[in-house]
Amino acid sequence: PGYKIECVGDDIAWMRFDQNGQLRAINPENGFFGVAPGTSMKTNPNAMKTVFKNTIFTNVASTSDGGVFWEGMEDELTEGVEITDWLGKPWKMGESKTPAAHPNSRFCSPAEQCPIIDPNWEAAAGVPIDAILFGGRRPQGVPLVYEAMNWEHGVFIGAAMRSEATAAAEHKGKIIMHDPFAMRPFFGYNFGHYLNHWLSMQNHSMR
Repeated sequence: PGYKIECVGDDIAWMRFDQNGQLRAINPENGFFGVAPGTSMKTNPNAMKTVFKNTIFTNVASTSDGGVFWEGMEDELTEGVEITDWLGKPWKMGESKTPAAHPNSRFCSPAEQCPIIDPNWEAAAGVPIDAILFGGRRPQGVPLVYEAMNWEHGVFIGAAMRSEATAAAEHKGKIIMHDPFAMRPFFGYNFGHYLNHWLSMQNHSMR
């Protein structure tokens, strides 16, 4: 009550300060690119509604009635529907020993199909940013949400983060790894310079 959640993007944010010192962000992408296994109407109903049409699926299983399938998508199948796994082999739920879809199989959909897309998601000026959350994968061992005391402390927390490896990573299994800012695979330049960039942002007259 009192608020609603809308989506501007699910991956990348380009941020800058406007002439009034307000941090703003745009989504430079035109769509969503997500991991399929585990996505369902229970875990992510908005993603499922987004991929219903105009979507490219890679390395997922296919069904005999023209649909797609992956682990966690459904608890049971319609009677008579047969599944072909991502390698082109017959697959049976509860019997096959290999996954139907590759663990890193994906879907790619237009962002405009998202049922909770923000009306201003394509606004050139971007949307105002009032808080930044570093969201790593830590199902246990740390609080679900906690707040930094100030900007420098926030940068410190981000730099010291650890995350559980995902199927998209080069490591297998649930390994807890150092993952600064939950961005470890995506650093494109010297991390010391990256850290200084974050620290320098406190010099702007942020609202």
